[in-house]
Amino acid sequence: MPELPEVETIKNVLKSILIGNKITKIDVLRLSTILGDKNEFVDTLVGETFLDVTRYGKYLFLHLTNDLVVISHLRMEGKYFELDENEPNTYFSRVVFHLNNGRKVCYDDSRCFGILKLSTEGTYKHEPEIIKLGKEPFEIEDVDYLINHCKKSNIPVKTTITDQTLIAGIGNIYADEVLFDCKIHPLTPCRLISKAQWMEIIQSARKILKQAIQSGGSTIKSYHPGKNIDGKFQVNLKAYGKSSEVCPNCGTSFRFIKVGGRGTTFCPNCQQKQGKPIKIALIGKVAAGKSTVLDTFKNYGADIINCDDIIAELYKNEEISLNIARLFKLNFTKCVDKKELRQYLVNNPKDIKKLQNFIYPKVIDKVNYVFKHSKSKMIVCEAPMLFEAKMDDMFDEIIAVDIEEKVQLERLLERNPETGKFLKQLSDKNNSFEKNKKKANIVISNNASQVELIQETKKIINTILDRQD
Repeated sequence: MPELPEVETIKNVLKSILIGNKITKIDVLRLSTILGDKNEFVDTLVGETFLDVTRYGKYLFLHLTNDLVVISHLRMEGKYFELDENEPNTYFSRVVFHLNNGRKVCYDDSRCFGILKLSTEGTYKHEPEIIKLGKEPFEIEDVDYLINHCKKSNIPVKTTITDQTLIAGIGNIYADEVLFDCKIHPLTPCRLISKAQWMEIIQSARKILKQAIQSGGSTIKSYHPGKNIDGKFQVNLKAYGKSSEVCPNCGTSFRFIKVGGRGTTFCPNCQQKQGKPIKIALIGKVAAGKSTVLDTFKNYGADIINCDDIIAELYKNEEISLNIARLFKLNFTKCVDKKELRQYLVNNPKDIKKLQNFIYPKVIDKVNYVFKHSKSKMIVCEAPMLFEAKMDDMFDEIIAVDIEEKVQLERLLERNPETGKFLKQLSDKNNSFEKNKKKANIVISNNASQVELIQETKKIINTILDRQD
């Protein structure tokens, strides 16, 4: 969705196209694009001349003679294209303004979410769509109204700064950029944002929005400010859309999560979440020492979730057992025969994915239940299948426990010679640990004693608890 810099750029393009030109005809090709009466919209505007184009937040205002104003919001995919009168309309044209200079302007909108609304100079600022808008970052001198609004709210700060009734003009792209610039985790409850941080957010927003305006906005996917025109600021984006890359400040892999349904990219090292609970995912190779890490967290009062234990309990459920048996044509009934299932998967490795697709959603439900009811400052979840189950966006921190192959095999064989090699093979095939540990923001190498592992874990715990004070 075009944000303030993109809409400002479109405003400037439209000024050069529209000002001084008279509307000779209007074709409304999709009625829902016009808010209000379509006939009134057409009859009132035909014969009027464009005087100016202005903007507030993400809204455009087309000013015409006789004190008329057209309010335009582009929403997801709206855009304006200037064409010669004899050229065919753009494919997704919804409203076409024919001008007296032999040109026409097509309002094009593939998603059909954008709107045009007729108003007047005296009333357009008081229309329901406009009167509810908050101040733009350029206008905000005192952040006390943000502090007062947020003082009891647990809404994530990213959701707050994209709320157009509080701050007009910031959307998904620039919210990621501003929070990265300020080193603020997007899920931090807005009540925990200090006055100094709010001031920093506003100052950063001004800086980044100004730079983006100077570059013509950011062309992401389908945004274009005009025909054959691209924005240039996307080359300067540091966080948005960089989930497959590493942070330029610290080298940690960016993480991608959903915040209020919006895709969000952030650096888990530079942007550390404040408040409680801190939700921590624990991954690692088999026999790497994850149980010791969990026990250490538990001794500090953390709530512990073990996904393997959840799966073991699910396997005891008769209905689930029957469904798995039917899925793979196996013979167990009241509970899953793990040995039989394991042997089946060894012989049919492609069906591992089928089992995961069946069991993972049930595991996620159990984890979310703990999240909802926990009173602890920390929740730690041992989740060997964290990335396979797409659970990584549920957590604030990811800790990976690594171990050298030689040490790992020795420990596995000490535990259970019969299953040790199989467990390592299954882990190597399905956990993809070497790839996934790069996505963790904390990596522990456990090739020494248990005492050293506990000491390293305690340091991590104390660092996390310090952020909550």
